[in-house]
Amino acid sequence: MRFTTFAALLVGIALLSGCRAADHSAQTPMSRRPIEQVLHDHAATLMAEAGVVGVYQGALADGSPCIGIMVVKKTAELEKKLPRTLEGYPVRIDETGEIRPR
Repeated sequence: MRFTTFAALLVGIALLSGCRAADHSAQTPMSRRPIEQVLHDHAATLMAEAGVVGVYQGALADGSPCIGIMVVKKTAELEKKLPRTLEGYPVRIDETGEIRPR
């Protein structure tokens, strides 16, 4: 009797561990870092990509937050290089042309 209880406990722990070790990229809003921190930590890497002229915190059409990347020209090659999400936040790529100071 004791062995079966112990075995059931081990199976339960194994199942729970398997669920927790699942995909961590799909974070819940409660567990992800604030978008400002995510943008700050990734801005330099994004800006180093040829063709990227700016990054910003924005919102999608439904009002949910996103990270925006401004590019001179939106090309398939550049879209492949840039992430679609950053730490759970969607990324929007906007073609803005060159940005120059006035």
